[in-house]
Formats: sequence, structure tokens, C-alpha cells
Amino acid sequence: MAAGKKQSGKDAMAVINEHIKNESYAPVYLLYGDETYLVNQYRDKLLSAVTDREDNMNFAKFAGEKIDPMEIIGFCETMPFFADRRVVLAEGTGLFKKSCEEFAERIKELPDTSLILFVESEVDKRNKLYKTVDKLGEALCFETPNEKTLAVWVKGMFKGEGKRITDDAIRSLIEHTGSDMNSIKNEIDKLISYTVDREDVTVSDVEALCVGNSEGHIFEMIDAISRKQQDRALHLYHELLENREPAMRILFLIARQYDLLLKTKMCLAENKNYADTASVLGIPSWSVKKYAEQCRNYSEQELKKIMEACQDTDYKLKTSQASDVVAVEVLLISLSR
Repeated sequence: MAAGKKQSGKDAMAVINEHIKNESYAPVYLLYGDETYLVNQYRDKLLSAVTDREDNMNFAKFAGEKIDPMEIIGFCETMPFFADRRVVLAEGTGLFKKSCEEFAERIKELPDTSLILFVESEVDKRNKLYKTVDKLGEALCFETPNEKTLAVWVKGMFKGEGKRITDDAIRSLIEHTGSDMNSIKNEIDKLISYTVDREDVTVSDVEALCVGNSEGHIFEMIDAISRKQQDRALHLYHELLENREPAMRILFLIARQYDLLLKTKMCLAENKNYADTASVLGIPSWSVKKYAEQCRNYSEQELKKIMEACQDTDYKLKTSQASDVVAVEVLLISLSR
């Protein structure tokens, strides 16, 4: 059965859930976006609803940029064998970044007994194939959920395992891992194993188990600097070095973090709300609150001077005027003095 009327401002997850519930499918789907966890989850969910992936007669997978798109057409034009439809999964083909007008035209002529599911990391919305898929079927972008949705998802993951997690522990978990759902899922699995003998998961559990990503360490480091906690800032720096994070990359992350603080400061001075600020900075809206709280410790002029200090350190490293590890440490000492 064909899918119903298309929506504007689509919720990608809701669209696929509705199609599965109504058993009403579009002839072609494109799943893409930054949140690969959701892309993969809804790829599998949709495929499970429309086909048996072990059915070699009616299901085919094409992957990589060297595929011949006309082979997809050939597979789809053959009648299904004791099944409702023939299904194609095409992943990482790069077809939505280059000219493939003939393929786009042929898709329009495919029989009702076929369904194509594209999964791509990058798309160009000006691409003819993208426009064709968006018109004929569903082009669905999966983005990182907002803080509230992410928290509900985390809580649900623990509940499914018969566990409870506090709101403070959820916030701590996200601060340690960042907003990438794959990273969060990996830490959730570790926490579930770690607390196997009890139901409750606490902040202490998160802090004991979750190493966290480099950006989380940088945020903590800047928080320590703003509070003039020099020993704490240096301790975090040495932890990053022990985890084989290059000093040059640490400097880059520090500069980027201060750049975000400066831009947040300027947006708030212009009375922009968190949603508008998130749009300007290109970050999730739930992150803006953290940056807003941290940038209150600085004036706009102070942040500009710190950016200049970061640029000066970068110049010294690139012109071999100083050792990278020592130069970044000197910068941290200077900022936290």
C-alpha cells in the first residue's frame, strides 16, 4: 500500500513509525543526517517491516561508491518471487553528491512491487536524485535530539533493562560523552553491566565508569580555568596527554571552545534566545545553556584576549618556537593564574 500525504517539517522517526503502523510505504526512502545511531536504527526498523534480509530472491544490498546504479534498476524491475515486493538497500553510494540524471529518471518508472532504501552520510539537496526521492518518497534527515528527548531516550534504555537512573546522572552521562547517541549507548551498556547487582544508577556510577570524550575534558578544563583552579586544569590536561591526545589537537579544542563562548556571549548580548543562538553556533540547543553559564565568568574583552593568546601559542608551535606540550601547559598556567 502506498504512503499517504507527505508532511512539511517532517519528524523522520514519526514518519517511519507511521508508515510501519499503517503498513503504507513509500516507493523510495533516503535516510541521512548527523545522528548515525538513529539512521541505522530506523534503517533496520524499516527493513524488518518490509522484507526478510535473508531472502536473497527479493532483497539486495548495494554499498560503496563503485556500484552501478543501473543494477538497482534491473533488480527492481524483476517481479518479486512469492513476496509483496523486491527491496533494495543502497548504502554510502555517493549518488546524492554527483550527477546521475538517468538514474533519477528511471526511478520514476519503477513498478509498485519495488522499494528502495538509500542510506547516506552526505547529500546535496540541489542534486536531481535528491529532489526526485523527496518528491516520490521520503527524504528524511536524522538530527541529534534536544536535551529533553535525549534524556527520555536514556531513561528508557535503562528502564528496558529494569533499572532506574537519576536526572542528575543523565546530565552527567551526556556531559561526559557528548550528544552522539552511539557514544551514549556504549556508556549505557557499560553502566548496565557495572550495576548488574542493583536497580539504581547514580552520578557516582557515571563518574566512576565513563571516561568521557576529549571535548568533555576540555569543557571541564575551561571551567577549572575560569575558577582559577590551576591544579585541576593541569590535571585534566595531563589526563588528555596520557590518553594519547596530541597537544596540538588539545590547543585546537581549547581555542574552539573559547570561540564558542565568545560567540555565545555576543549572541546573548543581542538578546538572542537559546534556540537562535544554537542556530548561529551550529550546536544542539541544549548545549547553549552550558555555554551561557560558562561565559558569564568572562567579559567579551577577556574572551577576545584569550583567543589572541591561543592564536599566539598556535603560531609559536607552527614556527617551532616552542615545544607543543610545554607551550600548551604554559598557556593553561597563564589563563588560570
